[in-house]
Amino acid sequence: MPDVNRIEAIVNTIGNWQHVSFKQDFLAGLEARLEEDEEILDVLEGFFQGEFIRGTGSGAAGLLALTDRRLLFFVAGSRNSHPEIIPLASLVSVSAKRLSAYSQLVLARRSGSSVLTVSGRNFNLQGFLNSLKPLVNLFDSPEAPLQEPKAKGPASPGSVPAGGPSPGTVPAAAGAEATDEIPAPVWTEEDRKRNIGFLLQEARNLNGALSEFLRFNNEPGFLLKMIDDLLYITYACLGYDYNISEETKLFIIMCFLPLKQNLAKDRTMIVNLFKYDTISDHRRTVLLEHWKIFSNEIYKVGGGRPRAYLKSLRYLGQYDAKNGTAFFDRIAAVYYTYAQLVMKADGTVTKAQAKRLIKLRALIYGESADKEDREQARAEAAAAREEDLRDETETIEDVMEKINGLIGMSKVKDQIATFINVIKVHRERERRGLPVTPLSLHAVFYGPPGTGKTTIARYLGKVYRCLGLLKKGHLVETDRAGLVAGYVGQTAIRTDEIFRSALDGVLFIDEAYSLTSKDTGKDFGQEAVETLLKRMEDNRDRIAVIVAGYPEEMRDFIESNPGLRTRFNRFFFFEHYNPGELLQIFDVFMENARFTLTPGGRRALLAYITFHFERRDRSFGNGRFVRNLFERIVEKQANRIAETSPLTDEILCTITKRDIPDMGEIDEMKGNGNEA
Repeated sequence: MPDVNRIEAIVNTIGNWQHVSFKQDFLAGLEARLEEDEEILDVLEGFFQGEFIRGTGSGAAGLLALTDRRLLFFVAGSRNSHPEIIPLASLVSVSAKRLSAYSQLVLARRSGSSVLTVSGRNFNLQGFLNSLKPLVNLFDSPEAPLQEPKAKGPASPGSVPAGGPSPGTVPAAAGAEATDEIPAPVWTEEDRKRNIGFLLQEARNLNGALSEFLRFNNEPGFLLKMIDDLLYITYACLGYDYNISEETKLFIIMCFLPLKQNLAKDRTMIVNLFKYDTISDHRRTVLLEHWKIFSNEIYKVGGGRPRAYLKSLRYLGQYDAKNGTAFFDRIAAVYYTYAQLVMKADGTVTKAQAKRLIKLRALIYGESADKEDREQARAEAAAAREEDLRDETETIEDVMEKINGLIGMSKVKDQIATFINVIKVHRERERRGLPVTPLSLHAVFYGPPGTGKTTIARYLGKVYRCLGLLKKGHLVETDRAGLVAGYVGQTAIRTDEIFRSALDGVLFIDEAYSLTSKDTGKDFGQEAVETLLKRMEDNRDRIAVIVAGYPEEMRDFIESNPGLRTRFNRFFFFEHYNPGELLQIFDVFMENARFTLTPGGRRALLAYITFHFERRDRSFGNGRFVRNLFERIVEKQANRIAETSPLTDEILCTITKRDIPDMGEIDEMKGNGNEA
């Protein structure tokens, strides 16, 4: 059976893999089912109807994998289900055809046929078909898949032009900037039906994404928060516009009908909503009869006081900070996609709507939150981290695997590995009754901002816990503002409270040098240092204190007090990320938000990063620089496509060279981000 790491290395080279959901489940399925010398050639996600796996409506959601000898379909969200296997030798023909709003891969076998339905991203299907056809070896002359007679009027949303791309070529949305803009269509009745079919599929996608959060973190009410936020987003999209198109109304109703089932006149309508790929005129009329009910819900939620943030996203942001996950990016992308679909459901976008969309993006991604809100969120996340329980199943090997998977930081990784070896030898000497030197868990992290110091501090706590050096290994973050108060005696009390919350774990003090900075005048920073030193001595076996900041300032800080020099003798230096590593960090943001980058865009992005890296100063933000750059690029993409219609997944998810800022456009970002 092939090794899962080798499988993952292979699929990461496949273009379609970047669009796949449930990656870990599919990797587990591939590891269990692939034969030793079997090679993976391509993958394609969609809805499958086969001989054994049927599903409902368009079929079962999952992944179709192509190897050098067979096709295997794995059902989404399950690691242990048996895949449907189709030997290539059993295929009579393979073809692809266009439906009203989707494309289908038809696999004709001697015993019947199987169909994989794909929504949007038809270039993914094209590439898969190009990989499959030569193996079947049943075609004497090349043909253009996805071919259909040329028709007047615009192509349907999510489709390629009639005739499809030629074999071996890449559609513009996938790899070129020449066709980023699509002119506004003049809708015919057939176009309108295709558009509604496309919106039906997007409503299905929305409900599928939200269903994963039905009982998120064991909180049954979390889904209600998400629904409430979506209703508010809907109101913000519509504003005071009472001239709402039928397509917009239909899309909103289709999205909320399964979420607000108590508002449905006929429950069977909910059951059958996503059963078919199109909507008949009769069903359209019946659905529109619900508009008044749903519009009341929308205006009831949105008509009150304007919101500075969305509750569900704020919660996910705090959860991510505590657990190192990326749920915020996933759901923020879902919300923003939904907002764009509401705006563009009828194929037209007014300037007023475009302005609303830009404001909505600021609301969704938290750019309108003030500093007080951000500080409160940070404090709440820190309090939640304090209450974390130890994961009994996590081993030192598990933690080191996560550390080694981080981008860059090779020297820091080597230092942690060396420390683990020192602990092992230390324990063996203890076991044999040999003399041992005292171990210090305290450390100094020094280097430029945004280089992962807080992340490594969190993992170092886990290392200490797994080695039995600390009971919990949780992380409590603070800085001067969290330790120092404004009058005599209060600083010691505040410092003592923070210290006690970190017992059995790690206390991380960012910009610790500010406690003894000469620029602060006569204040209570020294009182905080003295309190810390006293508590560290009293609890030397129950806490690891990590102080962090710029190299020169941290050197002065350690030398400012003899007690600091004796307690901190382990130093970790964090270097700037190089341009290639910064590009890898950008790729993580892209993947979390389900964006793709064209080759031309990637070259321009690397040039931009290199330009600013070579001109960096001590405040260069590294990871924060990349995050700010990503947000700016998404803004530029939003402005570029705000008035584009019809809407397709390719347009929504593709970043091009035109979205990369000019070299001097956002120089202020160079010094942004003082995160450790």
